[in-house]
Order: sequence, then C-alpha cells, then structure tokens
Amino acid sequence: MNLKYNSTSLILKILKYKIHHFLFWILYFLFWIFLYEPVLGTTQAIENAFIIIVLHSSASYFNNYFLIPNLLHFRKYFQYFLSVILTISFVCFIHIVFLLWADTIENSEKYSLWSFEFFINDAISVSYTLAITMALLFFKQWFEKERLAVRLEKLNVETELKYLKSQINPHFLFNSLNSIYALTLSKNDKAPEVILQLSEILRYILYEGGEKTVKLKKEIDYIKNYLELEKVRFGERLDLTIEVHGDYSGKEISPMILLPFIENSFKHGVNSTVEKSFIHIKISVEKNVLLFEIENNKNAEHSNEPSLSSGIGINNVLKRLSLIYPEKYDIKLDDKGNTYKVKLILHL
Repeated sequence: MNLKYNSTSLILKILKYKIHHFLFWILYFLFWIFLYEPVLGTTQAIENAFIIIVLHSSASYFNNYFLIPNLLHFRKYFQYFLSVILTISFVCFIHIVFLLWADTIENSEKYSLWSFEFFINDAISVSYTLAITMALLFFKQWFEKERLAVRLEKLNVETELKYLKSQINPHFLFNSLNSIYALTLSKNDKAPEVILQLSEILRYILYEGGEKTVKLKKEIDYIKNYLELEKVRFGERLDLTIEVHGDYSGKEISPMILLPFIENSFKHGVNSTVEKSFIHIKISVEKNVLLFEIENNKNAEHSNEPSLSSGIGINNVLKRLSLIYPEKYDIKLDDKGNTYKVKLILHL
C-alpha cells in the first residue's frame, strides 16, 4: 500500500513540475548524439542532435496541444491525419534547410539531402517521435482520469455514509425521546437517570458517530445505555438480556453499525405485541472476528412481514456494511414466524 502511494505521489510531483518533459528531451538528445557520434564526430553529432530536438519537440507539442485537442478529440480524423502529414513534411523540409545552413555535412553529400530516400527516413524519425510523445500524453491523461475516478469513488462513498448516518441519528433520537416522554408522564423517579443516559448517548453520537471507527468498548457501552432506556420504558413486559464475551480491548468498529438490528427487534417484537416479549443479545469477540446475535419474539399476525428489510435503520445498516466491510461480513436471518433471529459475523 505504501509503495503504491509513494509511486503515485512521485508521478504527481513529476506531472506538476513538468519534470518529465525535461527528462524526456534530455534522454532523446543523448540518444541522437550516441547515434551520430561514430559517423560525424562529437561536435557535429551535438549540432545535429540539437537541430533534431528543436524540430521534433516543436512538432510533438504542436501535435499534442493543438492537433489532438482540436481535431482528434472531435473525431475529425481526416483533417487530423492530413495535418500530421503536413506537419511532418514541413519539419523535414526545415531540417534540410537547417543542415544546409549549419554546414554540418560535406559539399559532396549535400545533394543527397533533397533525395526522396532522405526525406522518407527523416519523416519516419519524426513519426516515431510523435508516436512516443502521443503515447506519453495518453498515459498522462489515463493516469489523471484514474486518479480522479478513485477520488470521486471515495467521495461518493463518504457522502453516502454521511447520508446514511444522518438518517440513523433522528431515528434513534425519536425512539429515545419516546422513552423519556413515557417516564415523565408516569412521573417515574428514574427520569433524571434516563436523561443522563440519553445525554451520554447523544455525546457519543456527536463526538464519535462521525468517526470512521471507534473503540468496540465504546460501541458496546453505547448499546447498553440504549437498552437501559428501553428497559425503563417497557418494564416487566420485556425480558431483555445482553451477554458480552471475549477480549474486545483494542478492537475497533464502525460506529452505530449494530444498533439498527436492536431497534428492529423492538419495532417488530416488543412494539408489535401486547404480550410479554423477549429480546436476547449476544456479543462475542474472538481475535478479529465479532459475532453478534439477537433474537426476539414477534406477533404471529406480522409473521409474513420482511422484518429485516423494514425501516430506515435496517436498510441503512446493510448498505453501510457493504460499503465499509465488503466481503468481510456474513449475515444470516432465521424467521420462524413467532421468533426472529439475526446472526452477524463481522471481520473487524
């Protein structure tokens, strides 16, 4: 991961400061010196290489920054290829004029500059340069598009997660305020304690809920506070138990990822029947694997309702699981008509 990041960072710096242009033409200049030096000698090889670099670079930039954006990108293929042929021909003509003016070859060989063979060889060399610089340009454009696509994908995921969390918070707050309202109506002495628990929950949502991950212990404490609120609300009518096993110190989890399953149990279990209800929760941690199980009874009249897919909270948590823990979770549903059980295995 670090190697990939470092290589990407290096490429971005090179593209930002146009270092790749300088390096490319220096290497190309040295290539032509190496090619001419055995035949012409060092001095004339440098002169010829300089002329070639000036002409080839001019043709390359004209092609990359004028012909391609204005013709090729608009699919004007005939005009583009005609312009490239004219550009190559013009560069070859200017090259011949430069060679004659610079007097870098013997008089006996000057006549050969106007030959068809020299023109074709020169045109091929210019074409090679255009092909190489075009390939580099297309690689640069591809790299920037890939980088932009990654950034957009990351931004979309973060935006969707924030949207999903923003829907969870009001849903939870609505249920909690209902619990407190029931206490105040009955003038229950536990009302101050419940309000304090709610303040702890809201503090958790405000300061921890926006984080990518939180300590698993905080998430469990958050769940316990929520359950305490619901215990007071339903009293003897609810058989509510929670068991926590394993060593979860140092473990982290995405905040508010488990609560929607609990809310769903209250919605389709306790709230759907006037009879005594039960909700049994088990949380166990072994190494980096979290096992979350929750089982509740429900009204037989609602046995055909798809509990898991009902409600904003459950839909959101399933989306969040697929976004945050792709291929790292497994969820099993067991609907027996009068009871409903969810089993979630999550690789932290």
